Amino acid sequence: MSDTQTLIENRPPSVAALFLERVAATPDAEAYRYPVPAASGQGPEDWKSLSWGQASERVYAIAAGLIELGVQPEQRVALASSTRIEWILADLGIMCAGAATTTVYPQTNAEESAFILSDSESRV
Repeated sequence: MSDTQTLIENRPPSVAALFLERVAATPDAEAYRYPVPAASGQGPEDWKSLSWGQASERVYAIAAGLIELGVQPEQRVALASSTRIEWILADLGIMCAGAATTTVYPQTNAEESAFILSDSESRV
């Protein structure tokens, strides 16, 4: 058996599989803590918590939506956003749908974005 074949056959599970394993093992444990605007509208941001079970509900909804849109395994889905909890959930949803994320950063100009989307053949 070649080194390459050994590496392929012994590769770790996908990120989506690891996510689902973690959800099954600790659904009520805190998965993420993220900032939200202060309730008063003034002062520092508050922090909100999301359990693995709550995260999985959102991730499943995103994955189901992408599949309903016709996204097939290994197709690309473009994601344009600043860093935020929704980015993480969308990325996991894309992976759970079997697709791959194409990243478009908010500071990317229109011409570069058009090239990225075209070159990647992003489906959504």
